Amino acid sequence: MKKENKVEFVKEPKGINLEYDDLSPFTGNKCVLIEADEKTGMESRICMESGMTTTDRFSVGSRAIEQYEKFVPQLYRDTKFVDTTLNQVWYLSTMRTHIACLYAQGTNKDNYDWRLAVVRTLEEAEKEKYPVEGKPGEFHTHIVDVENAQIYSKNDFKSAIDEFYSIIGKNWDQPVNTEK
Repeated sequence: MKKENKVEFVKEPKGINLEYDDLSPFTGNKCVLIEADEKTGMESRICMESGMTTTDRFSVGSRAIEQYEKFVPQLYRDTKFVDTTLNQVWYLSTMRTHIACLYAQGTNKDNYDWRLAVVRTLEEAEKEKYPVEGKPGEFHTHIVDVENAQIYSKNDFKSAIDEFYSIIGKNWDQPVNTEK
């Protein structure tokens, strides 16, 4: 029987409290959330302590892995983990919304950290630095502010994701940037 996990945003969350579904193959702790898409039955998992994630699409030897690895940084390929129990591959997480982005950055599996960058509106004077590709005279109005990203150690994903959800909860009503 599947448990329903619900995240409720409140005005000033101090962190998120969730019921975890499974043991982590990384920490041995019960800190894995499992989410299922009702329409497709596709399951996704995230270890809330290590920041590693997997999905049914990432079964060992699948074409989805080949496609995914074409577009992720080398760090994500270097840190992947083959889970022989699930017959799936786990990768470092990337979480993006119209408000913030949480991602791993570094040079190798021993030297990386977690970055939390917010999406910010560009000042008029800045916009010319960010032209819209293929649309002369048009400029982006928002950027993911990686220059001012908060940095968390590789072993502190829990703090990074807590802050990610806190930022989202405080800003959820912010309009979605629809520029292409």
